[in-house]
Amino acid sequence: MKPENMPKADFITSILLMAFGIWVLVHSIQMPRFENLEANPFSVPGIVPGLLGVVIFLLSLVVFLRSLKQKGYRLGINAAVIANASKDASMQRMLVTILVCSFYAMGLIGRTNYYLATFLFVLAFLLVFQYRQSQKQQALGKLIALSVLQAVLTAGAVGAVFRYLFLVELP
Repeated sequence: MKPENMPKADFITSILLMAFGIWVLVHSIQMPRFENLEANPFSVPGIVPGLLGVVIFLLSLVVFLRSLKQKGYRLGINAAVIANASKDASMQRMLVTILVCSFYAMGLIGRTNYYLATFLFVLAFLLVFQYRQSQKQQALGKLIALSVLQAVLTAGAVGAVFRYLFLVELP
């Protein structure tokens, strides 16, 4: 992305991230608090997501204010800008990231075992972004093997942290 377009990108991205931060905070407040068990308020499952939501919102607010100062609200969107953006490699990677993450959140989570869903998500993400068509067959085999190993370890570690440390019941 060209440096002169960064304030515009910051403007749009910060608005989306502020909305996401608020969404995370609202949903973390709605999580069970275990009041009937007289649990310590700092051990409830929603505390970490709530704090993360607040941090995401505050940091996005800083980026938003900086983009306003740099006149990022002057978007100048037209057909040529949209056509050029669709050809940009970083924009394509961002769209693929959004698609893979959306499929994980809306297609896998809640419909399959959490560990399997996370394994498939991490594996797909690694393979999509690390694969190069120019790779030799041996390098491709190594990439797949390492990606499977990373996906297994990540799914296990993340699942264990949520289940045993944050006390979140996983689907």
